[in-house]
Amino acid sequence: MNSMTLKGNALIIQSGGPTAVINQSLTGIMTASRDYPDEIHKVYGAYHGLHGVLYENFLDLSAEENRIWQNIAVSPGAALGSARIKPRHSDLDRIFEVFSAHDIKFVFYNGGNDSAEAAQLIREEANKRNYAVRILHVPKTIDNDLMVTDHCPGYGSVAKVVSHIIAGDDLDNRSFFNSVKINVVMGRHAGWIAAATAIAKKGHIDIEDDDEVGPHLIYLPEVEFNEKKFLSDVQKTYNRIGRATIVVAEGIADQLGEERFAGEVDEFGNALLSSSGKLGDYLSNLIKKNLVYNTAFGKLRCRADTLGYLQRSLAGMASQTDQVDAFLVGSMAVHYMMKGESDKMVTLVRVPGENYKCETSLCDLKLVSQKTKLMPKSMINKDENGVTEEFFQYVLPLAGSVPELKALKAPHIKKKLFDYVRPEN
Repeated sequence: MNSMTLKGNALIIQSGGPTAVINQSLTGIMTASRDYPDEIHKVYGAYHGLHGVLYENFLDLSAEENRIWQNIAVSPGAALGSARIKPRHSDLDRIFEVFSAHDIKFVFYNGGNDSAEAAQLIREEANKRNYAVRILHVPKTIDNDLMVTDHCPGYGSVAKVVSHIIAGDDLDNRSFFNSVKINVVMGRHAGWIAAATAIAKKGHIDIEDDDEVGPHLIYLPEVEFNEKKFLSDVQKTYNRIGRATIVVAEGIADQLGEERFAGEVDEFGNALLSSSGKLGDYLSNLIKKNLVYNTAFGKLRCRADTLGYLQRSLAGMASQTDQVDAFLVGSMAVHYMMKGESDKMVTLVRVPGENYKCETSLCDLKLVSQKTKLMPKSMINKDENGVTEEFFQYVLPLAGSVPELKALKAPHIKKKLFDYVRPEN
């Protein structure tokens, strides 16, 4: 902690993929900043992340009317504009020229793993230059893969969205004979989003056999993907219930040969897998070629969707818990910084107890930068194609449950005629 009194302007940087609640953190920073008029003179926003810093393109957020922030808070997408730019050593002179010209003394870097890396690089350079500035990383990522923090703002909302989508999609799939549906969701290295689709099972209040409710199979990057096992799992599920709803994290493409499925690559070297439907198409064709099915019910109906970018910023679908937590990390970042804290990330700490409650703490940036939090084995089922009850206890307070869904329970009547054999033509 640096107890030296600093006075000057604050800069907020939104970086990486937007979320449904990223602007709650922005609003939290703006709200708490008003408590420190002597220290924080003005609050600027970098227009499109680090790009805005390099090109001296700032928004004067202090000039906004206070009443606008309640609407900004609930709006998805990065209100300041985002960018996936990794600061190069050749950029550092420019960054500190801009900081100095605009008297930037407080930097709030709102983002995920790559943003933590960028914040750490800028912090280290500030030390070398003896430039007085405090930098705190405000966590944000739908992937939920930041170390130390219990969970990441943005995750609860995407978990809610994908679970609602899969709950409906499974009923859609159930409407047809011989139907197999594959849904590819985000999650390059960690399977937290794919796992969250299992919440869809919790919405069926009247189905005695939980095995009937999808998603029936979930594949995570934490588990080595084996095509033979995948096909065996699908075949067993089809043999049991005559259909299958499958969820796959985009990250299994790494194990199948990422170059076959990726679109572009960003400046941090991350393949952009969500912009392509190639993985879903590949798995769909694999099933079509290998699944043994009952031809009496017609042809095999195998479809694949890549949920893509829609899942992370669906308006009106943000989790209430996620909104509260996102605002909290933003506002607490200001309070921590005014106490002299720097070079750290704000973390969420779940308080033990029957009812969900979270507090905040801090961790060193070096514990987060260039690191990934994977799902623990205890949250993955023994067949490595689903989740355990421990995961439900973790995720449900963050995302909430899906609406209560019902399925018809009426019995089939007794047949009076011979089975019908339908002519091919």
